[in-house]
Amino acid sequence: MDAIIKSESHDSLFDQIKQVDTDGQEYWLARELMPILGYQQWRRLEDAISRAITACKNIGQECEKHFLPLPAKSTGGRPRDDFKLSRYGCYLTAMNGDSRKPEIAAAQTYFAVKTREAELAPQNSELLAQLLEKFEQQNQVIEEQGKAIAQLQSQIQNLLPPSADFIPPGWNEEVWRKLPRQDKHHFRFLYRRRSFRPSGQGTNEQLALPPVTTEQLKQRQRAEFEQLLGESSAQEKQQLEAAKQEALKQLWLQGEQDDTDVPF
Repeated sequence: MDAIIKSESHDSLFDQIKQVDTDGQEYWLARELMPILGYQQWRRLEDAISRAITACKNIGQECEKHFLPLPAKSTGGRPRDDFKLSRYGCYLTAMNGDSRKPEIAAAQTYFAVKTREAELAPQNSELLAQLLEKFEQQNQVIEEQGKAIAQLQSQIQNLLPPSADFIPPGWNEEVWRKLPRQDKHHFRFLYRRRSFRPSGQGTNEQLALPPVTTEQLKQRQRAEFEQLLGESSAQEKQQLEAAKQEALKQLWLQGEQDDTDVPF
């Protein structure tokens, strides 16, 4: 019995004589099964097949699907009949064979296991499909959670005060260091809340604003005033000078009046 069926199915004699048709269905030939089932005479196996066909009819199965008679073949003697047996047909044949034979017991075990595996295969495939679907759903949930976490981290980062040495993108480092503290705070706020960047951010070069001192602003205003004076006519200059003298006169008169009002 141990020589007929091994723990590994590919070592089994039943697997060695198994054939596959064009539809991918497994089948066995009764003539090849006969010695493995322990039968020396064909009529003994044929009797077991007849009982198996009767059992197949009684349970409402299609006999032609599991027990297909084959045309008799001549091998030098008289023609011999044969059957093409499905996996289930082999199982029924083994179940209706001589149970005293160890070969029959081995065949019953082998084909019972294989038949059960075939019955469970669609269920296993459906279960696998369900598991794969759940796996895809879990991956989608994980991906969405990752995006939500990234967004939350970004929001938290915006709520946290920036470090003291943080320079918003687009600013020249030297120019940034010269800005007053309140201006730095203001521009950091604009960058974090409005994504503000200096106008030169569209290029590869950073924006470098020219430093302007108070003295330079005074000189610029003085130059603009002198330019306005240069563009004035002589009459306008005289009127401006007279206005200046009148203003000085009024100032002096106001000063003398203030002196007379002093009680000492």
